[in-house]
Amino acid sequence: MKRGALTALLFAGAVGLAQSAGAAEAAEHAPNPMLLVFHAIGLLVLIGVLVYFARVPLRDFLRDRSDVLRRQLESAQQALDSARAENEQIKARLARIGDEHEALVREAAELAERERVRATERARAAADRVRAEAQRAADQEIERARVELQREAARLATTLAGDLLRQSITADDEQRLVAEFVERIGRPS
Repeated sequence: MKRGALTALLFAGAVGLAQSAGAAEAAEHAPNPMLLVFHAIGLLVLIGVLVYFARVPLRDFLRDRSDVLRRQLESAQQALDSARAENEQIKARLARIGDEHEALVREAAELAERERVRATERARAAADRVRAEAQRAADQEIERARVELQREAARLATTLAGDLLRQSITADDEQRLVAEFVERIGRPS
């Protein structure tokens, strides 16, 4: 039998059962066990028709839904694998960052120590230059003071000698000195 003929037969049977059940119900208002049987048969026929016609679309729907869920699970598994791989990469990077951090700290400490040594050497050199400059300045100041003291001593000696001469020279000594001076000037050199 063809599918369309079987469908029509089942549909006609369901309609017939429904009509006979409706007629029986109309004839009697009292509960009738046969009426319950007719309703049950009608329900079974209706379910059979629904299963017959909905079986293929329902199977296709369930297969498609299963395929979609399978693809989603595969996609989720791939995403999970990718996330795990990325997590491992991040862990490796974090481990390297710790090592890099320690290396940077050591390098910074070494650089700071080298800079401290250089700064100390520069400070010593600057202190030596300042000491040498101070020594030169002190020597120059001492020399200047010595020359100034010699000038002052000479001036004081001259002043003192002049004062002594004025006090001890007489008019006769003065004339004699002037004559000696004139005689020296008058002599050819």
